[in-house]
Amino acid sequence: MLLQTILFLLLAAGPLQQGPWVYGAREDSFSILWVSEKPGMAYVELADGTVKFETYAGRRIFRRLHRVRLDGLAPGTEVRYRVCGVDLKDDSNPRQPVFEGTYEGPWHSVRTFDRRARECRFSVFNDIHLQTADYAALAAQVDSARTDFLFLNGDIASAGNYELDTLVHYEVEPLGSLAAGVPVLFARGNHEGRGNNVELVSEIFPNDDPAPFYYTFRHGPAAFIVFDAGETGQNRSVLFSGTEVYEDYLAEQLAWAAKAMREPAFRNAPMKVCLLHVPMIDHEDKTDYLLQRWLNVHFVPLLNKAGIDLMIGADLHELMYCEPGTMGNRFPIMVNDDDHRLEVRCDRKSFSLKMYNPAGELVFER
Repeated sequence: MLLQTILFLLLAAGPLQQGPWVYGAREDSFSILWVSEKPGMAYVELADGTVKFETYAGRRIFRRLHRVRLDGLAPGTEVRYRVCGVDLKDDSNPRQPVFEGTYEGPWHSVRTFDRRARECRFSVFNDIHLQTADYAALAAQVDSARTDFLFLNGDIASAGNYELDTLVHYEVEPLGSLAAGVPVLFARGNHEGRGNNVELVSEIFPNDDPAPFYYTFRHGPAAFIVFDAGETGQNRSVLFSGTEVYEDYLAEQLAWAAKAMREPAFRNAPMKVCLLHVPMIDHEDKTDYLLQRWLNVHFVPLLNKAGIDLMIGADLHELMYCEPGTMGNRFPIMVNDDDHRLEVRCDRKSFSLKMYNPAGELVFER
């Protein structure tokens, strides 16, 4: 009865404010997120008529940032969906909340990951630092029919006191409708670890396991491991007022990675890729690049042992390609330039790397 009452409300519909975007795709699941203009009760409707409400611990909840997770899907399944909701007018009486307008978004289609796929194709964006015009121009280049996912490799936003609408405006909105049909994945940059309310970043890019900003996933011939290297600056106690504990955080990731890369889905993949914002390079600058060199010493031997085939980094605001063997690495390290898009394609034997500027010009190919 509640659903029927909601669907037949006659008051004017309230518009979506931002989204939707698909996040955290796996072979059997993904999450759909969006921001509504007003707090309210939200749900996703599927093409077969299935309706799934946003819930928390047995309750339908009222808020503006919505997340509905679809589980139990088959690999390579196309899901047609739209996001819907009911605006909340007044919940001062917890036993009798009052609703007003409803909204129904346009239909979108998205596909789950599938390790049986012959290829894996994705685009990487990083170090946008609030430059939404360039970000939108790079996103407009993406052929959604030939792209399996979008990877945001950190510093899309910059340090600040994060607020929901502003954060989504810079991180997601320039992707437009692309993010509604092509899954998004994310690695936190050092700037997204600064400022206040940094936990909001993990709410718009939610990973349930094992941690908000490091995880593994698999699609086609490639297995991926994502790290969060933390802060690059030497004066971290000044930047964070003494609140950072990144040494413990990196030790935690080292211990986790040693186990995660032994899991069959990762170990048996023909290709293995490491993704993170801060590249693990032995940079000649011994001062400003202290973290990069530390990562190179402590993480690269572990990645070598696991058989990593490619690392993709960011952070440096320049194009860099490091051949295997140049700094203790048995794999190439590709650093994508800021305000550029890296297009990656891999099959069971090789990678193709192409970098484009906002004008759509090819500036690097390997």
